[in-house]
Amino acid sequence: MHTLNRLHFGLTGFLLLLALFMLASNAVRAADTTATVVWFEEQEPGIDPYPVRYIVTPGYMRSDDGLDDGDFLLFDRRQRRIYSVARDTRTVLAIDGNGEPPKAPQTPAWHVRERADAKAPTIAGIAPLEVALVAGDEVCHTALVAPGFLEPVRAALQEFSQSLAVQQLRTLGHTPPEMQTPCFLSRYLYATDFHVARGMPLADWNADGKRREMTRYRSDMSVDEKLFVVPDDYALIPAAAD
Repeated sequence: MHTLNRLHFGLTGFLLLLALFMLASNAVRAADTTATVVWFEEQEPGIDPYPVRYIVTPGYMRSDDGLDDGDFLLFDRRQRRIYSVARDTRTVLAIDGNGEPPKAPQTPAWHVRERADAKAPTIAGIAPLEVALVAGDEVCHTALVAPGFLEPVRAALQEFSQSLAVQQLRTLGHTPPEMQTPCFLSRYLYATDFHVARGMPLADWNADGKRREMTRYRSDMSVDEKLFVVPDDYALIPAAAD
């Protein structure tokens, strides 16, 4: 009888531990969400190339260097707000991207040039398209895009570009007149989404030596929802309004 009791309580304890484990596992899964993750390699003049990760869900887009606990930029797609989180200084720069997007002049000093790139390999069966933002004889920015590819990421990048343009319009008065060239105004104000409006960017570059190239991607990836939380104990710094 004593042996049977021990077996009974041993089995009961095991079932209790199993139940607790399942609850804990469900709690972990409940804290996860499904995202599309895209990695780029970015290059700026004078420094080595560095990786950048974009994590996109229906509600958010996060950009970082691939570390969950490092600095990051978070775009709240529903609220149209951008947060730049700096761990060392424990600060958050907040940008409000709500508002009417800048309206281009009736006769803009720029245009978008498109051409099929016959040399570029297809991706997911899609032939890439080369698009260039041109002002006069100057090519302001060029991109290789894939129409219809990774649409959730493309849409998030376009929303982000438009939100930045809203903020740029607010602070345009602080930009020296000599810097307000047709390339500057088109790239950062009136046609910020010239490339992402046409497809998912596979690569983009400009004459200043800045370049970005997609290296890999993964759809339907499980990520922790904590990645989309702005620390509430950091100092919040609103971006300039005018």
